[in-house]
Order: sequence, then structure tokens, then C-alpha cells
Amino acid sequence: MAEGLGPVQELVAVLREFRVLMDPAGRTIFLDLLRLELGDAPLPVQDHRVADYFLLELAPACLRSERVLEAVRAVLFTCVGSASVMEPFDAVVERLTARPALAAPATDRLRALLSGLQVKRLAQICRESVSRFQAAPRVTDPWQAFVELSRMNAEPGGLPPSLCFVERLAAEAPYEQAGALRAWADEQAAAMSLTSALRSLRHLVVHRAPGEPFDAYLVVRLLPQDEPGRYLLTSFRQYDPDEWRPVAGASEYVTRATAERAVRRLVHEAEEEWAKDARDIHLEFLLGADDLNLPVHRWHREVDTAVPMTLGMAYPVVVRSLERSRNRLWRRWWLGRWRMMDGEPEYCRGLIVNGSAPESSVTGEPEALIAELLADPGVVSLVLDAPPGSTVRGGYQARAAWTAGIPVVIWDGRNSRSDELLEEFGQLPTDPGGSLARLREGVTKLRVAAHTVDSAVREQHLGRHVVLVWDDPTRPVEAHEQLAGPDEGGSR
Repeated sequence: MAEGLGPVQELVAVLREFRVLMDPAGRTIFLDLLRLELGDAPLPVQDHRVADYFLLELAPACLRSERVLEAVRAVLFTCVGSASVMEPFDAVVERLTARPALAAPATDRLRALLSGLQVKRLAQICRESVSRFQAAPRVTDPWQAFVELSRMNAEPGGLPPSLCFVERLAAEAPYEQAGALRAWADEQAAAMSLTSALRSLRHLVVHRAPGEPFDAYLVVRLLPQDEPGRYLLTSFRQYDPDEWRPVAGASEYVTRATAERAVRRLVHEAEEEWAKDARDIHLEFLLGADDLNLPVHRWHREVDTAVPMTLGMAYPVVVRSLERSRNRLWRRWWLGRWRMMDGEPEYCRGLIVNGSAPESSVTGEPEALIAELLADPGVVSLVLDAPPGSTVRGGYQARAAWTAGIPVVIWDGRNSRSDELLEEFGQLPTDPGGSLARLREGVTKLRVAAHTVDSAVREQHLGRHVVLVWDDPTRPVEAHEQLAGPDEGGSR
């Protein structure tokens, strides 16, 4: 079993995703079933009023005893009844309990080789070294990266992630160190009968063209808790040019008062990780129905400065719907409109709720609005006339947009929509030259422009209040979680 607090934190994070462990009544049922599964063995954990205290006792018990771990897994599967829901738990357990692929003397020699080695693309090399189904560890030096990757299993017939890491590391190391690292890798591959696989990887790494910078994504999910104004905050980081596979970070409980500070820390960490690699960093907030109008774009990027900067000035900031991401009934229409927007923008158009132009206006009455949106599959954007999350009318309109699958939604965060919003975003560009992407750029520029006007009138500027939903169904961050319809429980 792995040692230290790191594995405990990882296991606690994945255990939080099981509703049965977070609810007092659920924990009682869980412990009763665990007692049956363990038979004569005593329970390794007692219940606590605070769920996190319970998990902090349960996780070490699992890591100390394979029997307890197997029993916990069996009870959790009984409670959720879904193999797909168990996948994140199984993946973490597999990695934490994996046996080292290499002998201790070999790793000791490698540690000496890695001593003092500075690597610019360390985080990216880690991501390239693991399989598409594994999350790369967050590390600060090559030795730590090797240790973490050594806990991960290889795909059948493939190279261990730790050996992939050393080979990729050699491609970026100084000449003498590179040669020593490759010699070490050759020795380990020969011992495991993987010489051919290592040579193939070496050819690929050495001869590939230098990569161009590409965009990185930091997605922040604020999951509402039973206590009003309290959330479970989880971040997901994505930096991969080939496919969407965001890596979940640790979760923490926050309030509305402390969420901004937590996000600021995550942004600073992302800047440190991607400063030399990313072309741009996008911030996306996955929010519940009651929180869609949170002014996240106005949260501060830094506070210890005479001229504080907001997130909306520094990054493209968009909102995504937590409610829609968890409802399978809405996905087909949502995916269809997104594919049209992405592949056939010339056939797309936008509509305005209660607008003045008949050809682009729809009523804000809930059932009529849904009917009008469903009647036209070419509609991909909607301008609301009230903010969801702070007005009932706006909430109905947003839910109609989610139901009909509208991927792009815009509103004015104030209670009444300004004419300026319609002038700026009332007409969705439909030429095939990428104008839809420029819609996001336009929102960012408007937010920057709000800070160029006199401070006496700045609060009235539209850039301080415009909210953009840019919701791509092909880029989920909760793909491992069980989707639910309205009657099946919409949140975990």
C-alpha cells in the first residue's frame, strides 16, 4: 500500500462522490452493510456527525487493510449499483495499491541521475506518460513525478508510465544526462522484455516536430450543499492538444465569502503550471441553477496590489450549467445544436427573448419559449431578458434553454436588460470563418473596456454585468458520474 498523506487525500476526494457516505442516514446504512460484509472482524471506522471526519477515518483504514478495502468496495457497489459510477474509485485504488515495476537498486540510481535536473515541461511530460484513462499527478520535480508514476499500472503489453516518463524526460535533458537516462531506460526495458516498445517510443519522441502552444482550461465546479451558501468546490485542469481529459483536483468546502479566495489560489497554481506552455487559459464555472448569476468574472485575480485585476479582464470566463450536465434527457438536442454550431455555422442563428424584431424574437413565457426553440433546430444562442439565479423569470428562461439544448446563452446580470446588450450581442454572426469563437473574445473585450471608463460610471458599464454561457457537451468534467433525469435526483 502507498504511504503518506497524499494517498489519503486522493481516496477521500473520490469517496466524497458517493452520496451514501455524505448523508448521515446513508452512512448508517453503509456501516450496517459493511458490518455484514466483514463478518466477525470489527468495524474499522465509526460514524461522525461531520462527513469529512468519517472519510478521514475510512480512507486510512482502506489503505491499511486489503480486506477492509475490498469490503468497502463491495458495499459501495451495492449502494450505487453501477459499474460506471465505481470507475473513479477503482482507478484511484488501482494506482494507490500498484506494486512498483522496478527494483529498488534501479530506482536509487535513477534518483541520482534526476538530482538537480530542471525540466520546463514537467507537467506536460507527466500527462504524455500516462494512458488516456489515467490522471497525471501534480508534481514539482522529476523525482517526485517518477515516484508518483511508479504507482500507476501500464496498459496490457505497454510500457509502465514511469519508464515512459524517463524516456520522454531524456528528450529534454542536457546531452550527458540524456544519454545516462536512456541507458537506464534501456536496462529496465530489457529486464521487462519491453525493448521493442521502448525503441518505438524513443523514435516517436526524438523525431516529432516541436509542438505549438495551445489553450489550457481550468474548470471550477461549485456544488451546492444542504446549508445555504455553502459549496463543495472541485477544480478540473485540461491541457492536452489531442483529446479532452480533464484532471480533477482536490475538493474543498467553501462559502460564498471564501470561494473567491479559493479560486484565486487555483488560478495562481494554473499560471505557475502553464506559464511556459499555454497560449491562453480559459476559466469555466460549472454552476447550479441558483448560482448562475454569481459574478465570477468580477472576482479578483490578485488582491495584494494597488490596481487589482478581475478574472474577466485576464481570462475568457464563461459559465456552464451543472443542472444540464447531469440530465441525460437534455443531451441529444444539446449535442445536435453544438455540432451544427461547430460544423455548419452558416445555418445557425440566435434569438432574443422578448426582442423588438419579430424575425429574431421569442416570447419569454416558459412553455411557449421551449416550443419555439424546439421548432427551430438552427437556433444555437439565446439572449435572455432577465438573469437566472436572481430572478424567477430568468430562471424559467435558462431552464428552457437547457431543455432545448441551446449551447450559448447571454444575459445582463442586472435585473433589467440594457439596450446595449442587444446592440452588442443581439445578432449571432453566422459566417463560417470562426465568428462564433469571436463571440467569447467580444465578451472578454467588453469586460476589459469596462475598466477603461471613469470610475464614477464604471459600475453602469455593460462589461461589468454581461454573463456568457458557453456550454460544450463534448467536453464534460463529470463523465465518470451517473447522469440523472429530473425524477432520479439531479445532484450527488
